[in-house]
Amino acid sequence: MSTPISPSTSPAAPTPSTLAWRLLQPADLGTMEVLHRLSLAGMAAHTVKAESRDFLASLLQGRGQVIGAWAGQALVAYGVLQHDLLPEDDPRPHLGLSADRPAAKLAGAAVAPDWRGQHLQRTLIAKRMAQAQPGAVLFATAAPDNTASWHNLLACGFAVRALEYRYGGFARYLLAHDPAAPSAGPALAASGLDVPSSDLPRQQALLHAGWRGVAPGSTAGSLHLTPPPGGAA
Repeated sequence: MSTPISPSTSPAAPTPSTLAWRLLQPADLGTMEVLHRLSLAGMAAHTVKAESRDFLASLLQGRGQVIGAWAGQALVAYGVLQHDLLPEDDPRPHLGLSADRPAAKLAGAAVAPDWRGQHLQRTLIAKRMAQAQPGAVLFATAAPDNTASWHNLLACGFAVRALEYRYGGFARYLLAHDPAAPSAGPALAASGLDVPSSDLPRQQALLHAGWRGVAPGSTAGSLHLTPPPGGAA
């Protein structure tokens, strides 16, 4: 059984290129929970949702897959790919997709503080995308003020498709990656708009009208949205 990480754990000699990757098993629950709690330190409650031990256990018992990065016996990062979705979590109605289309959620990730700034979040996104069923639409949620989270997802090909209020009324972007859908081309992206995060109602109205958030905007915290194909800018 792996040794739980502690706040004093340091990368020392290991680097991201030397990490060992494997799927977490039920026996790793304690280690996973410790890293989850550690990753929340200093984060506002409305920005990142704290998960229960029972939820984490359900992921390791078959509701999803959890890929972990290990430095020796220490778990330094993990990412969740959840395929057993609750009805209220299903993004397909929002995305205009049929109910039989495969879908999975990137349902959280954590990186130990000493390992931040080494692109492990993007590595975790890429590894989960590679694990997913071929052709599946993938989705994730991120708080608008958790810019690092949605910037990483946008960089990996996701797009903001909706702005919703979840987890007790907190704002969340719904980001999706549909391998069957064309991405926004340069001409379409050039016709878009930067909308600041201080104007969430405008972002929500544009997204509801079919616009998509495809990149960070030119000012801090803003989102660059492009019109739907054939739509007016």
